[in-house]
Amino acid sequence: MRTKLRPRRARGAVMAELAISLPPLLATFFGLAQVTKLETTKLLVMHAAVCGARTAAVTSNVHGNNPGTPTGENDLPRRAVREAILPFIEAGALSEPEVSVDDASSAADPSGPVRVTVTTKVRCSVPMMGRVVCKGPEKVLRAVAELPHQGATYADE
Repeated sequence: MRTKLRPRRARGAVMAELAISLPPLLATFFGLAQVTKLETTKLLVMHAAVCGARTAAVTSNVHGNNPGTPTGENDLPRRAVREAILPFIEAGALSEPEVSVDDASSAADPSGPVRVTVTTKVRCSVPMMGRVVCKGPEKVLRAVAELPHQGATYADE
């Protein structure tokens, strides 16, 4: 029994259909992969900002309203932010973060807000669509977290 072979033109048509449909499908897939990477990184940077704000809320003593803690600037919020995203920095996915700590508490209001701002750059390295989604090789991400300062007022004894 003999099998029927397709005519040569039919095989060429299948190849042409594949060549026409494959690039848009790949572009869609890679575009979704890059958007997913960006959104995941946004969550990560927000988490780092919250870690920094939690640390600053407890350890900040810029205004001398946190008894038992040395007065002045401390590096603990910056270290907390860096530790939260350290694996991604070491992998080269993120740049070193810029951390800004704004302590609005005072001796009169020890529960004033402490705001931590984290700014970093993420590499857009997904093939085909990384530069399209990010509009360049890197995208700047910024996250802000604010918590009440955990200072206290004590009556002089």
